[in-house]
Amino acid sequence: MADAAPRALSPLSGHIGPVGGPYHAGIVLREAVGLSLINLRGDADKAFAGHVETVLGAPLPTTPNTTSRTEGVSLLWLGPDEWLAVAQDGDSTALCARLEEAMARVHHAVVDLSDNYAVIELSGHAARWVLLKGWPQDLHPSVFMPGQCSQGLLGRAQIILEQTGDEAYRLFVRPSFAAYLWDWLVDASADVGHRVVAD
Repeated sequence: MADAAPRALSPLSGHIGPVGGPYHAGIVLREAVGLSLINLRGDADKAFAGHVETVLGAPLPTTPNTTSRTEGVSLLWLGPDEWLAVAQDGDSTALCARLEEAMARVHHAVVDLSDNYAVIELSGHAARWVLLKGWPQDLHPSVFMPGQCSQGLLGRAQIILEQTGDEAYRLFVRPSFAAYLWDWLVDASADVGHRVVAD
């Protein structure tokens, strides 16, 4: 019988503690694993945007700090010529190859960042309140809502923050800061409680 292929451990493997917690907890924490994270660079013209949408199925967002989503894929605006593609399929090598092939005739860069980030999903009725303990930007629903993203420091960790629902967020953080950020979120939720769910 052949040995199973080794499985890479996530930056939070063995750190997040047991699954569970109070049902009425103010926040719910989940590590999202197995995502494809791809950095895209290029001119936001029709050719580049068209190729990206053809491959990923989501339109390229061109308004600062916005996202576009389709089933299984989201695109985050990071700068005038930079985006982060997040795909559920987890096959980043194949996805990068498809993007490279589609954009062979346009100015572009495609970089696989799947191992360069840990992704923490934060939700619950107190999620925004907990984030505001360390996030310097306004998260009021009138100015920051689902379909928006931003970059900044949460505590002392540089993150990309994406709002995915009315009370739901994704936090993209460098692996070396993942445990720190997880612990920061747990500490910040001490007065409202937290629950951990499995991926």
